Amino acid sequence: MIIKKFLSKISFSSYTIILVFLAFLTGLFKEIIVISIIIIIHEFGHFIGIIRYKWNIKKVTIYPFGGIITLDDDIDKPLKEEFIITLSGPLFQELLFILIILLYQFNIINEYIYTLFKNYNFTILIFNLLPIYPLDGSKLLNVFINKIFNFRLSYFINIIISLLFLSVFFIIFKNDSSYYIIIVFLIYQIFYYYKNRYIVFNRFILEKALRKNKYIEYKKINNIKKMYRNKKHLFKKNNRYVTEKEYIKSRF
Repeated sequence: MIIKKFLSKISFSSYTIILVFLAFLTGLFKEIIVISIIIIIHEFGHFIGIIRYKWNIKKVTIYPFGGIITLDDDIDKPLKEEFIITLSGPLFQELLFILIILLYQFNIINEYIYTLFKNYNFTILIFNLLPIYPLDGSKLLNVFINKIFNFRLSYFINIIISLLFLSVFFIIFKNDSSYYIIIVFLIYQIFYYYKNRYIVFNRFILEKALRKNKYIEYKKINNIKKMYRNKKHLFKKNNRYVTEKEYIKSRF
């Protein structure tokens, strides 16, 4: 049932379809199948976490070098849940590799297939843990940033860190043109993330005004731009403190 639901959410980008077609033409079908299996199992790990916490998932898009899960849910979800969901992808990826090791030891798969899985698994895992948006490394870092800083500042810190690490990534692989499509894709994703900053922040504020705030910890602030995730807020207004719902409604 879960697998069927997961498969119904999967869509393949046009780049993936083109690459698969070229791989079959050039005889690299084993390589593309191995990469695809690793990516799909990785995204299935995220999917299991999402189902566990009953988040609303819109679609799972498979790209040649990774996948992106699009959610249709609130922004201010529990950071603990977000951390576990993000970590579930790499965890399932490593469980797959343990299975591959067992299959190799029992001579069910040959050494060539095992080597492909070993090399691609390591490369995809390390790459995906880089703190560059929208990779898992950026999402894990974002959880910790939001524990310390307010939502708006955390958003900008995540952009800055993403750009810094992408610059390093580009410097390291600038002489390898095979990475250019990945770099262009990441630049586009970071730009889109930056472009939507006001929309995302306004959605975050709107959630605070309309949704029931289930969090326990309070934070006293005097500026709407300093609101945090996973907290309730008390705003200082006319020498007294009012709730975030009262303050936001009086503003908008």
